[in-house]
Amino acid sequence: MKRVISLLLTRKEEFNKIWLYKLKMEMLSTLRTHTIFICIILLYLAGYLIFSRIYGAADKVSLFLYYKNVLILGFWCFLIFFIGHSIYVKFFIRPDNFMEYALNDLQTKYFNTERLCHLLLIAFSVPAFLSAFTSFKIILPMIHPFSWDLSLAKLDAFLHGGQQPWQLLQPVFGYPILTSILSVFYYLWFFVMYSVLFWQAFSLRDKQLRMQFFLTYLLSWIIIGTISAIIFSSAGPCYYGHFVKSGEDFFRPLMDYLYTANESFPIKSIDIQELLWSAYNGRETGLVKGISAMPSMHISMSFLFVLLGWRVSRIAGILFSLFALIIFIGSIHLGWHYAIDGYAAIILTTIIWLAVGFVLKRNDSFEKQSSEE
Repeated sequence: MKRVISLLLTRKEEFNKIWLYKLKMEMLSTLRTHTIFICIILLYLAGYLIFSRIYGAADKVSLFLYYKNVLILGFWCFLIFFIGHSIYVKFFIRPDNFMEYALNDLQTKYFNTERLCHLLLIAFSVPAFLSAFTSFKIILPMIHPFSWDLSLAKLDAFLHGGQQPWQLLQPVFGYPILTSILSVFYYLWFFVMYSVLFWQAFSLRDKQLRMQFFLTYLLSWIIIGTISAIIFSSAGPCYYGHFVKSGEDFFRPLMDYLYTANESFPIKSIDIQELLWSAYNGRETGLVKGISAMPSMHISMSFLFVLLGWRVSRIAGILFSLFALIIFIGSIHLGWHYAIDGYAAIILTTIIWLAVGFVLKRNDSFEKQSSEE
């Protein structure tokens, strides 16, 4: 018996050594294939640290804002995936030994070392990147004070026949229950974004598409969410009256409606807008920090999911398109954004997506040509 136990322990140790070696080699390979991805994140973090010190905000920001959220959402994503996989195996595969087949299928197909290394890279790097972005938003008004709200409101009216877009939407969505539903979807955007991140972090179906998604993801937050937000510094319709003192407040009737609707059905956006305003005035509010309207990152990310979805399948494309439309309507109706914020985000995201795709295809063609020679 002792010999059997000793043999099993020896084999277990050998297995662990082999598995750890494979994990180490796979991680090195993952780091090599994600060199550009890692460099972009490091450059952005460096820029954030420099600007935070220049504008005296180093003590107010952190690179660890999102790790807890990622862990919680990651747990729920994996739980939903595990349950879905179990249901699929139980009712569609119907193996003789359900538990053995399900666990083996998960280990060989989904939890191999390559997927695990990809997941670890995303799980450790993206939360730090998003924390830097959120922290960057705090100092945006210091770099360039809000000055574009009046111009954006006038441009919106010009593009929509002399009316503000929210006024065009009000006859259709101006009912408290519909406003509440839009607010729920707008809040669920965060869950959808993290779910797509985990999905792509785990995906090995099309590696070039996966890389195109993640590079576009990073560059969108940088070019659209940071650089463009600094250039076109604006607070958004819900804060319009605080920053534009002259002329008519085009959005006061919308905000009055939202506060009235909140008395009948919960409008989550109202609470978040108040928290952001408190943060702007120097009161601590945790993750809820930073005001910025133009361009809209909610729309940018939602449209990125559309671009990804149509490359994956027709069903995914349709579902993400519907979700993006809801987010776009909600961004206007809930007072978060001017319509032009969404239009600009869609155009810029498309340009970045196409540019990244072009570079990746050209690089792939060059590598194939070099290997043939």
